[in-house]
Amino acid sequence: MKRGELSSRSKPLAPLGEPSPAGASSPAGPPGPKGSPKPLDPLWPEENPLSGGGHESKMGLAGSLSKIHQRRQESSIGFLLGAIGRQALGFRARRSDQAAFLGRLFLSGIWGLGGEISRRKLMRSLILEQVWEIFATSFLLVIVFGFMMGVLWTVIWFGVLANIGGAETLASLLIKVHLLEISPILATWAVTIAYGGPMTLELCQLKSSGDFDTLLSMGIPPEHILAWPRLLAMILTFPGLLLIMSLSTAAGAYWGIVRAIDLPLAEFTAALSMSVEGVYVLMLVAKTFLISVSLGFFQIYHAWRMPEGGDLSPAPSLVRRGMCEAFVVATLASVLVTVLYG
Repeated sequence: MKRGELSSRSKPLAPLGEPSPAGASSPAGPPGPKGSPKPLDPLWPEENPLSGGGHESKMGLAGSLSKIHQRRQESSIGFLLGAIGRQALGFRARRSDQAAFLGRLFLSGIWGLGGEISRRKLMRSLILEQVWEIFATSFLLVIVFGFMMGVLWTVIWFGVLANIGGAETLASLLIKVHLLEISPILATWAVTIAYGGPMTLELCQLKSSGDFDTLLSMGIPPEHILAWPRLLAMILTFPGLLLIMSLSTAAGAYWGIVRAIDLPLAEFTAALSMSVEGVYVLMLVAKTFLISVSLGFFQIYHAWRMPEGGDLSPAPSLVRRGMCEAFVVATLASVLVTVLYG
């Protein structure tokens, strides 16, 4: 090999991407080994090693982290909005289904009350049977709740209000709150626990065992035989249970007062009647109707959602949902009546 060729080959090569010493530009070669600089990327200037030093590279890292955080926030907001939308659609669908069930229940009631004499007699006997069932299961619990609340009212009166200025006004307010708010809520809870839950479970068992199909094959709507008597019995029974709750509360309060001071029963009754106004009666009538309808309807509706086929695994969930929804709606109805009359 000649010396000229060796000398020409021993010349240093120009860096990639830069013009050669002779003025000609050489094409870009293949990527170098690991650790070599990255090629320029106009979409990510913060990763460009030639963009101006360490300050801009640090700002590029912070920008990348902020973008990741923003994406996470957007995904969280989207998930939250999606959950709210699903709940809203489910709420709307459930209310539509409940309205349809209420229409079927109303039509079956008209069919039963406007039919033959034997059909009306059957309806009356079923209603009376359910009235007795409600009183038998809820009577003791209502009395216990009312008596305990009356004793608590006495403790509050003698322990807190007796030594405060304007105690008579505070005692009157306490009686009003108990009569209009606490007593309906306690009676609602007692009836829901003692009668509503077992009644819903019984209807779930009847539907899963195929009794609904048997009634339909006989030409009898299940709403007429199984749902309508329970709803009417609840409407007829709840005012009496609320009255028993109020009387047991007064008995508990008088028991606590007699143990503290020697107060005749006539004076206690007169002082109690002075704290009760005539408008309270109208409020309690409206409350009892709305509460009883809510308790009966929502628990019966959830029992009707029980699938057929003998599988009782969904029954506990339906019973729990029926009790909770009935209690919440009944309480809201009671508060609404108070707000409207107040």
